[in-house]
Amino acid sequence: MSNDFELLLSFDPTGLHDAAKAWRALSNGAQSADTRHRNQVNGPLRHSNWDGDDAKLAFATLGRTEQTLEIVRVESASVALTLDTVANRIYQAQTNLKNAVHRAEEWGLTVGSDGTVALPPLDKGEQNDPEARSDPARKALATLQGDAQDRINRALADAKEANDQGERALGRLDADILTRPRVFGSTAETATDVKDVAKDLGLDLYVPDNKDPQKSVDWWKSLTPEQQSSYIALYPDKVGGLDGLPATVRDEANRLVLDQQLDALEAGNPRGSGMTSDEYNALQAKLVKFKEQLDQRDSAAEDKQLFLLGFDAKAYDGDGKTIIAMGNPDTADHTAVLVPGTGTTIDSTHGNLARVNDMQDAAMSASEGKNPKVSVVYWLGYDAPEIPVVEANNLSVGWTSRAEDGAEALRQFTQGTRVAQGDHHSHLSVFSHSYGTTLVGAAAAGGNGLGADDIVAIASPGMTVQRADQLHIDPSHFWTGRAADDPIEIAAGLTLGDDPMIDRFGGNNFEVDTSGHSGYWDGGKSLDNQGRLIIGRPPTTVPKLHDSPPPPP
Repeated sequence: MSNDFELLLSFDPTGLHDAAKAWRALSNGAQSADTRHRNQVNGPLRHSNWDGDDAKLAFATLGRTEQTLEIVRVESASVALTLDTVANRIYQAQTNLKNAVHRAEEWGLTVGSDGTVALPPLDKGEQNDPEARSDPARKALATLQGDAQDRINRALADAKEANDQGERALGRLDADILTRPRVFGSTAETATDVKDVAKDLGLDLYVPDNKDPQKSVDWWKSLTPEQQSSYIALYPDKVGGLDGLPATVRDEANRLVLDQQLDALEAGNPRGSGMTSDEYNALQAKLVKFKEQLDQRDSAAEDKQLFLLGFDAKAYDGDGKTIIAMGNPDTADHTAVLVPGTGTTIDSTHGNLARVNDMQDAAMSASEGKNPKVSVVYWLGYDAPEIPVVEANNLSVGWTSRAEDGAEALRQFTQGTRVAQGDHHSHLSVFSHSYGTTLVGAAAAGGNGLGADDIVAIASPGMTVQRADQLHIDPSHFWTGRAADDPIEIAAGLTLGDDPMIDRFGGNNFEVDTSGHSGYWDGGKSLDNQGRLIIGRPPTTVPKLHDSPPPPP
């Protein structure tokens, strides 16, 4: 005990905090290098359409470089967190120890160099006096002696526990992950290491529950830049999902989540995953393709840069959750959100990014040379219904339950978009296609609505409501369109709400000159009108459809 007592009294946390600062700087440097590598090396090469065996080998090598930088970033952040945590806990134990010693001395007790608390010695004349030894005041002091000793022992035990916790945690963060590199698994291991380190340290760091975007952004702003960087590295899945945080932050966190989840799949196997071999291999192939689609845009012009605002590969039984913005919605003059419909999964990303790109181009064309900043967001933040399969009794597309289940998430996303923009108020329009219009209807009708300047429903089978004024928006800012030969007309007004094209629904019908259920992005007035709506210009319209009045109640 003697050595521990003196060591704790003389403990100086500065050294550990300085070391933590250095490790955190290494983590930030690795993140910065990773970003530069993606944007200045890997991205441009992928964008150049370089192909062939040499290209495959080079991209594999470049990918491992980025993987190494991610590992360094996360592991270094974990070391910094461990050192700071141990330093703070030992310093608190030291404070408790000094207080205990000071209290003991105030009581007239003595504390030896080994931390042992003793009663004051008796005078020579009292040493052989039984009454002096049994004096009530001395007995009371003996009770205080026990209390002081307990406090000292507790402080020493707390310091030892903190030291042991730190030793266990740091033992997980050795260089083996880099000195013995594996083709797959190292990136995923860092995510496991972070969770294990938190358990070793008994940490349960606070992250908002994502129910209030304003609270999330207030929490984020309360952190120092160093703390923010640590949270991204250590809790990317939680940070990336917080509506209201800056798009750049969510993108950084979610790309790390993507890399970790993909690496775990590539290093693992179907056993224990809850998936069949076919399902496991299909999910892995989807994520490889998904990552390639993001990587190809790393060197894109500013307005074409992609921001991964939401990601969960395993959500919705493997259909996946993904939210991607083309152009930064935080700084855009005009922000459009596109909610897709039936059959949309993470595997549909390529086609929907093409639609987002076309919508953004149409908006720029409609601006007539004014060159506003335009962001278009592909929002697959709900479990889109599967294509109807009668044999499997899968007819979810005919009911509003999927829309109602996802409504709150969309409301929260649009609210978070506003919060992230701060004083910069972008013109916000919410577009939707097919069953996506049903979701938008449910979201806009509930709570306080979507807070959108315009709502646009394309090829809608119904929006869960009977009138546009039930969508928390002025009906003059509700727009809907449908191709003349779109088969969705058969389902409109049946089980998902009234047909928004009819006159009694209210709002406006914009002109559509394309064909079929998915041709609205093929060009012509159909796409031109979407571009005009994105920048707040009125589209060309057609009269509402006449319909017989509803039957009496």
